Amino acid sequence: MEWKDYADFSVTDFLADDFFTEWVLRPNVENQSFWEAWQQHYPEKQTVIAEARAMLLSLEYQRHQLPAESYDRIWHALHGKMEHALPETMFMQRTHYRRNWRRAAMFTGVCGMLALCTLWVLRKEDKRAVYTSQFGENRRLLLPDSSVVILGPHSALKATAFSAETKTREVWLDGEAYFMIKPELQGNKPFTVHTGDLNIEVLGTEFNVSNYDGRPRVVLHSGKVALRGNAKKSARIVMEPGEMITYSTNQNRYLRQKVVTEKYVSWVHHTFIFENTSLAEVAAQLHYKYGIRLQFADSTLGGEQFSATLQQADHKVVLKAIQESFGVQLTQENDSTFLISR
Repeated sequence: MEWKDYADFSVTDFLADDFFTEWVLRPNVENQSFWEAWQQHYPEKQTVIAEARAMLLSLEYQRHQLPAESYDRIWHALHGKMEHALPETMFMQRTHYRRNWRRAAMFTGVCGMLALCTLWVLRKEDKRAVYTSQFGENRRLLLPDSSVVILGPHSALKATAFSAETKTREVWLDGEAYFMIKPELQGNKPFTVHTGDLNIEVLGTEFNVSNYDGRPRVVLHSGKVALRGNAKKSARIVMEPGEMITYSTNQNRYLRQKVVTEKYVSWVHHTFIFENTSLAEVAAQLHYKYGIRLQFADSTLGGEQFSATLQQADHKVVLKAIQESFGVQLTQENDSTFLISR
């Protein structure tokens, strides 16, 4: 299915959605699991869901009420009107024309069906969606398999169709996201995250991926993941909980570190945790997440170490904390640029 944010869907939107229609008219284990989980997350939408279901089932019932003989009567009625509409000079050849017309109609119908089938196959193969977030925005996404993704600020996620026909569950990430992946019970649908030149193979687990600067960084909170670069001789690295691995694309090298994972996933709860973090790194994070730029009047300021835990914070709170911690002046140059000076 195409990934969509159903939270704002109306009855009309649900009626036009293929995956919703499939669940109502042709339920299976996959779509049943998704829509049951979705309604638990959005109980306020159950009335809308019920109304859309009732309308779809009603339409489907009415569509099947027309018996086969009715189609024959319609055909003969239309054919009779066409005969009366023909000029007299054409009556002598109507049998010949009728036969050729029927052949042409059959040929056109077959071609039409082939074209529709081709379009349907292509449409199914291209069922992808891109989800984006704005500066300063965290966006929660519910996957069709009931996994959850928290998309970080100024990030984008592209997903393949999560259908019974696909052998894998794949997403492509630019920016940052926190993943809570549901294990695939059937065992034949691994979950893969592609970010830059790094591929992350996932079992049931929770982990954070960041790739704002072209150096993918993975922090494993729980479970197990395996990393592999796109390079031919890239090694396969298995991570353990509490580890962070930074991948260098140019050198095809991994840097493995033991970390406190809460520091790297605190952004999910709109919290900043800085522990002896250089102001240059703080500036980079504010740029990635909020689109602002910090300029240092004194180049040595970028190397100053900053430590703070700021809950429910945005870039204004961080800038205020820097100003008070170092006794510096903060001057706004324009809408997105701030100058820090002693």
